[in-house]
Amino acid sequence: MGGFAALVVPLAAVAVVARRRFVIVNVAGDSMVPSLVHGDRLLVRRTRRFRAGAVVVAHHQEGGRRVAVGGSLASDWLVKRLVALPGDVVPEAVVPVVGERTRRVPAGMAVLLGDHPDSIDSRRWGFVPLRDIEGVMVGRLRAGGR
Repeated sequence: MGGFAALVVPLAAVAVVARRRFVIVNVAGDSMVPSLVHGDRLLVRRTRRFRAGAVVVAHHQEGGRRVAVGGSLASDWLVKRLVALPGDVVPEAVVPVVGERTRRVPAGMAVLLGDHPDSIDSRRWGFVPLRDIEGVMVGRLRAGGR
């Protein structure tokens, strides 16, 4: 029994660490078409390190504020592309929402856009607090509808 316990304890520790560092998120809706489709399952690494162009998972937004949505934790998240970080030039598509005087993304904020032009994203909300971005997609586990 000692050998079994010696194997189980390290495996349990790895499982706990993995659950803290990674999460599986289901894509809901068409905001990331054609890159991702409704039903895709994504492996997301929880991190505070971001780069423009990455697909990220963020908490739902409305008017620049986090909004709670019913259901599982994964359904409370949005999947969007991070297009601008603090200090970057504000993308033209977001200028009507944030104002023409704002030329750079402010400290602590980001711009998130869906790949589909009809996506509800920073074109509606404006800037998103970096603290509301949960992590970065590291892989697709299953393609939905394909």
